[in-house]
Amino acid sequence: MIFRQFLKEDNSCSSYLVGCQSIGECAVIDPLLETEAYLQVAKKLGLKITFVFDTHIHADHLSGARKLSDQTGAPVFLHESARVNFSFQPVKDGDRFRLGNRRLKIIHTPGHTPESISLLFDGRLVLTGDCLFVGDVGRLDLIGAGKAEELYSSLHEKLLKLDDIVEVYPAHYGGSLCGKGLEQKPNSTIGYERSHNSALNTRSLEEFLEFVLRSPPRAPPGYETIKKINSGELAQSELAPEGR
Repeated sequence: MIFRQFLKEDNSCSSYLVGCQSIGECAVIDPLLETEAYLQVAKKLGLKITFVFDTHIHADHLSGARKLSDQTGAPVFLHESARVNFSFQPVKDGDRFRLGNRRLKIIHTPGHTPESISLLFDGRLVLTGDCLFVGDVGRLDLIGAGKAEELYSSLHEKLLKLDDIVEVYPAHYGGSLCGKGLEQKPNSTIGYERSHNSALNTRSLEEFLEFVLRSPPRAPPGYETIKKINSGELAQSELAPEGR
């Protein structure tokens, strides 16, 4: 497996390139608007970008998914429930893809947003988007989209059903406003989070709801506009410089 993690320090975003050298293809997950790094790495490794995924409609930063799709011809993949004003390839829970020798399974993990998905590669590493972080879980208080019952179920009935050794790679790490207790580590394992993540150790849905809504971090600057841009409702020029 070819695996690259891209970390953007100024807003603590993580994006990924996963590929198979045997057929020279790769997927890019949660790309940022500055797409040159993905193109350069793919070219250096002799890979063609054939899949572009957004794990959900982001509200804290501009997505580069459509830009990267235009640059490479690879379709944008989103969960079938995504409400956007552009064409995309819909996926649903349980969908499976092959990327050469790599096997990809889609896990629908709503809660933070209705369309949130996680991507399980080869049964050994999972890209969890904004559902599960290192030390925290996705926030529920932005734009009224989050549902505690769905997030609780996504965590306990789906992600925590994975083996303890499965590696966890979220879309953010410590410093992000998408959670309040994120660790600085950019990756973890299911077993570590099961043992050490306070949000996962709540004993009931009611206790979980109280935990995740208690003292949320401030909202990302311009988040409502960012989400509309990422949904195709507004042009990028509508965003003030401080929200980029």
